[in-house]
Amino acid sequence: MALERVIAALKKSSGMSGSESVRIVCVGDSVTAGWLEHGVLDQDTAYPALFRKRLASLFPMAMINVINAGLGGENIKGTTGRLERDVLAYKPHLATICLGLNDMRQGLEALPEFEAGLTALVEQIQQAETDVVLITPNIRADALQEDGTATEYVRSIRSIARKTGAGLADVQAIYVGAIRMGAAPADLLSNRVSHPTREGHTIFANALMAFFQP
Repeated sequence: MALERVIAALKKSSGMSGSESVRIVCVGDSVTAGWLEHGVLDQDTAYPALFRKRLASLFPMAMINVINAGLGGENIKGTTGRLERDVLAYKPHLATICLGLNDMRQGLEALPEFEAGLTALVEQIQQAETDVVLITPNIRADALQEDGTATEYVRSIRSIARKTGAGLADVQAIYVGAIRMGAAPADLLSNRVSHPTREGHTIFANALMAFFQP
């Protein structure tokens, strides 16, 4: 089971004296942070907040702390540099990682560096006895999606999940499915380029909750 540590902690936490709270860190870029339309930041409707609420409804006795460690413009290099401060210092039971939207802007020539960096990031977190879920990013509504660059980065994320044994919340696949059903890419994005709508954040939360459903 990919998330055995955090599930065990959720079942054990009671919200009473002597009980340990369950700590989850959501690492990522502007999507995780909660940037929506241009200039609008709303952490309360971002998927980390939705995820915490859904978990609390499933485990009503557990004390659940979800730390939003998303930063606008973030890439694999930036996340690696702040790993100790923003992730490991919390000694989390679970870390979710959603990166790639900014890294892919550097083109396919930067893909090997992204792969190496994300693999090392996952392994460092796992060595700290923390469960990891990789989240594939939502689609983009620009040339990076159309020319296949985004697809190659997403394939890399899926491959890293398989190699490291991390969980995979394949959000990109859900978005691609919506497009195949006739949705216009830009209409699924609040800034019409790369930020999901408020409804899109529900897709992220649902993909994470799939690991915890009976």
